[in-house]
Amino acid sequence: MIIAIDGPAASGKGTISKRIADYFSLPHLDTGSLYRLAAHHIIENNIDPYDINNIIKSSKEINFSEKKLLDIRDSNVSYTASIISQYKELRELLIDYQRNFASDGGVVDGRDIGTIIFPNADYKFFITASLEERANRRYLQYKEDNIKLDRNSIKTDIKDRDLRDMNRKIAPLKRAIDAVEIDTTSMKIDDVIDFIVKYIHKGMKFD
Repeated sequence: MIIAIDGPAASGKGTISKRIADYFSLPHLDTGSLYRLAAHHIIENNIDPYDINNIIKSSKEINFSEKKLLDIRDSNVSYTASIISQYKELRELLIDYQRNFASDGGVVDGRDIGTIIFPNADYKFFITASLEERANRRYLQYKEDNIKLDRNSIKTDIKDRDLRDMNRKIAPLKRAIDAVEIDTTSMKIDDVIDFIVKYIHKGMKFD
């Protein structure tokens, strides 16, 4: 069973995906971690995030299957990941890894999972929330990680990220036609999980 979960930054899709994967005993992949790892790599090697050729060359040196996909979320890495994820060459470099990861089933979250990576996924969900709520969630996350950023800066960053993700030419962020959209703005995480689990169980009865 392949479950594709997409959504904008700080919508809660990562937390939801992990919980769903645990429930169904499936492997989980946060595809954003692949781009953050690549971003972290090029930052450490002082590569210009707009230098496509060097980015691709450098990224090919990373064995993503052997690297621990750390949850690197500092602002510089996140910003750089947002820039380089627009490059067709990098996205193509990572497609096979993502598809192979869930070849025997899995929960995969990102921004183009239901549209590009797994268009035939068994279940697709699009997780969203208001900009204000997403900014607040990210602020609380940064605060917990002792990263000092004010809410307004975070809100602006997320808004800019949304625009880049939705307007990029390659694999833009959008809801797959057959994805179930869930607005989590006023929902508790347990209620979201309960809804998705029940939805999948209902579908499994007819498989």
